[in-house]
Amino acid sequence: MKINEKIELLKFAIKLNLIIGIYNLFLFSYGNTIFNLVIGSINIGVWVFFRDMKLINILMSKK
Repeated sequence: MKINEKIELLKFAIKLNLIIGIYNLFLFSYGNTIFNLVIGSINIGVWVFFRDMKLINILMSKK
């Protein structure tokens, strides 16, 4: 797998985290379960911290 393909898959996974996070927050608004709030917040947090790809480059250079 080439590095460009890995980056594209990583970008897709980050966007998927955003979608799942929004959906979990939507479920929290209807069901009032803390589980959906926690999972949704974590998923949106992953999107916030990894959306610019600078942090990923820093983490990969440490290896």
